[in-house]
Amino acid sequence: MRFAFAAFVFMYFGRRFGWFLSKSILYRAPTVIMLMGVTAWGVIVGWCMNSLIHWQHPNVVSRWILGFALAAYVAIPNYGLFDEATVPDSAQLRHVMTTFIPLATYVVTEFVTASIR
Repeated sequence: MRFAFAAFVFMYFGRRFGWFLSKSILYRAPTVIMLMGVTAWGVIVGWCMNSLIHWQHPNVVSRWILGFALAAYVAIPNYGLFDEATVPDSAQLRHVMTTFIPLATYVVTEFVTASIR
C-alpha cells in the first residue's frame, strides 16, 4: 500500500516536473544541452524508481506495473504535453529525441542498477 502511494506521488510530481523541463529547457535549449538534459532525466527517473523499489520491496506485480511501467511513463518528459499533430516539421526530430532518448536511458539505467544490487 505504501509503495502504491509513493509510486503515484512519484508519478504526479515526476510528470509535472517533466512537463516543466520540456517547456523551459528541452524545446528551447541548444541540441547538446537538450541531449544532456534528456539523458540526465532518464537516469534520474531510473535511479529514483530503483531506489523506491529497493526501499519498499513490493510484490512482483506492483514492481512491474507501479514500478517499472509507471517510471517508463514518467521517463518521457513530453508525454501528453503536446498534440502530436501540432508539432511543426522543423521540431519533429527534437520532439522524437525528447520522447525516446530518456526512455531508452531509463531502461538502460534500470538494467545497470539491477545488475549492481
